[in-house]
Amino acid sequence: MKIMVSESSATTGGQELAVLLHAEGLRKRGHDIRLVLEPGSPIYEMATRKGLPVKAISMGRHRYPLAIWALRRLMTAQKPDIVHVNSSRDSWIAALAARLVPSRPKLVRTRHISTPLNRNVMTRFLYRRLLDMVIVTGGELTRRALIERDGLEPERVTAFPIGIDLEYFRPGPPERDLRLELGLGPDHRLVGLISYLRAYKGHEYFIEAASHVLTREKDVTFLIVGEGPEEQRIRACIARLGLAKQVRLLGYRADLLDVFRSLDLFVIPTVEADTIPQVLMQALALALPVVSTTVGSIPDVIRDRQTGFLVPPRHAEALAERIMNLLADPRLREELGGRGRALVEREYSLESMLDRLEAVYRRLAAA
Repeated sequence: MKIMVSESSATTGGQELAVLLHAEGLRKRGHDIRLVLEPGSPIYEMATRKGLPVKAISMGRHRYPLAIWALRRLMTAQKPDIVHVNSSRDSWIAALAARLVPSRPKLVRTRHISTPLNRNVMTRFLYRRLLDMVIVTGGELTRRALIERDGLEPERVTAFPIGIDLEYFRPGPPERDLRLELGLGPDHRLVGLISYLRAYKGHEYFIEAASHVLTREKDVTFLIVGEGPEEQRIRACIARLGLAKQVRLLGYRADLLDVFRSLDLFVIPTVEADTIPQVLMQALALALPVVSTTVGSIPDVIRDRQTGFLVPPRHAEALAERIMNLLADPRLREELGGRGRALVEREYSLESMLDRLEAVYRRLAAA
């Protein structure tokens, strides 16, 4: 099957990495894959290094007409069966370009957030008329919201998480333990948050929870890993609470597997927008105990007290309490981590997700 995958984002987070993950997986399964990406973006550079077929098209707002025409020419030449879009800009560009080719490809949109659709006429037109299928990277909770809250037709909305490479994300000791790098003892405990530094990831509540925990626990360091537009605000929050030594902002790390494997527990205190964060699924696959919030479809995978702990969003005290529960009980950490890994193996492997994605493509291509 010929599949064209577009992503207009110029940042690097779970969404952009998922685009590459699925493109690689589909290509290995024999599909003819072509990526359409923003030139010079991190995802463009990564795709090029991986040897994936890439076409660079500038999709900035001021270049919409040129981007539509360029993508129309590419569709005419390539004749894809499916065009799979991932962000708002490339959704509009691809949807309009597809209407200008002799044989229109089917248009699939993956929505990586759980916030309501905009209520304006143009958004309704895009989702109800131009897109053939909407995939949300979450579970049934997020899918039902798009149907009941936003009025999408049930047969044109499906939901499944990104999928996890279980061979790569498997439990084990780190090759290089972060404790050595940070000058900490082997028994020092690490609590980590790994994500792109966006406002809705809830970093300030992680830092505030750390301040509560550190009044009672001494041999603990909190780590924030990632880059993004919220960095200065996060640094200011750490400084304001006087936690520069106990809460460390490590920036972008290429050695994420070692980072994960160095942690004693993982926290992702999302306050809105997320469906199921990719890093949360990675932490579960690595058998890490997880504390998260009730946002989006997170409760579909974090079953409270079974595969992790759930707290309300924007509730630093509840977050701190659950972190302390886990720090005090190594056996509980092991039990939750083991059940989390089992859940991912059973329901959320990459191969399972690619099976479901292929089924969506086949159904649309045959329609």
